[in-house]
Amino acid sequence: MTKTEKILSNHGIRPTQMRSKIYKFLKRKQSAVSFSDLKKAFVQKSETNKTANRTTFYRNLKTFEDKGLIHQINDGTGVAKYALSDENTNVKLSTGLHMHFHCTDCKKTICLPNKISEESLPDQYEVNDVNLVLKGICKNCSKK
Repeated sequence: MTKTEKILSNHGIRPTQMRSKIYKFLKRKQSAVSFSDLKKAFVQKSETNKTANRTTFYRNLKTFEDKGLIHQINDGTGVAKYALSDENTNVKLSTGLHMHFHCTDCKKTICLPNKISEESLPDQYEVNDVNLVLKGICKNCSKK
């Protein structure tokens, strides 16, 4: 069993060829990707692959999200983006309580490494969703 197959299996996801490809693609990315970016990457690589259709991608992304392997980011652009979740993430809260940074110049959104303490939440409050996005200019764009 490959490392990718083990990771998928450990998250309760049956490791198919397409799921492995999607996971590896997301793993290589330094920033969050939109559904259309993901779809474009696979359509260009597999124009004859009939399984690389819209429904397959949506279903696999939904499975990855439900199992805590990825999380969806709403960065204010109106387009949902996806990024891998931290491997040590709390399964109950698949976002792992971290912030994101959206560059208003290059339009990339990245997960920031520092976690936010769940202890700052008052007792008897339950988090169902988190969307923490800082907006500004990234280090690459500020060098221009």
